[in-house]
Amino acid sequence: MPSRFNFRIVKKEQESLIHQWIDQDHIKKWLHGKGLLNLLHDLKASFEDVSWGKHWIAYENEIPFAYLVTSEIEEETITLDLFICDINYLGKGLSLQLIQEFLINHFADKKIVIIDPEATNTRAIHVYKKVGFQIVEEFIANWHPVPHLKMSLNMKDLKLKLKN
Repeated sequence: MPSRFNFRIVKKEQESLIHQWIDQDHIKKWLHGKGLLNLLHDLKASFEDVSWGKHWIAYENEIPFAYLVTSEIEEETITLDLFICDINYLGKGLSLQLIQEFLINHFADKKIVIIDPEATNTRAIHVYKKVGFQIVEEFIANWHPVPHLKMSLNMKDLKLKLKN
């Protein structure tokens, strides 16, 4: 798959950029409270190689514009969180291709990808369904006690979709 975007692990010197990004209203709407604190703690831990997740920045033409976090929950299963952070990239229809490229280029060896948007985040849910994620269940998250959707993507299905 030819790549429009590239993805790199967040470096310590980019920590302030991540903080600026997640302090924006369009991010704070979905990332706050205990979930935000957990993420910030893990971001800091990632610079010492003791984090539960991997923190990534997505670039288009070397311009950073999105923040992604992955974690391995089983040998063949990862979780994904992502945010389009640069407001100049919002509403451009990039998320579908961004997710596809990221997963194919970095996690093609995995079987399942899990994502868990708030149930009211209809824009994200719409995009995730276009990628191929399917709703597994609704749950109340311990980090934010409102309904969330557990959505699952079979990587084999994504690979087949992109071949055709």
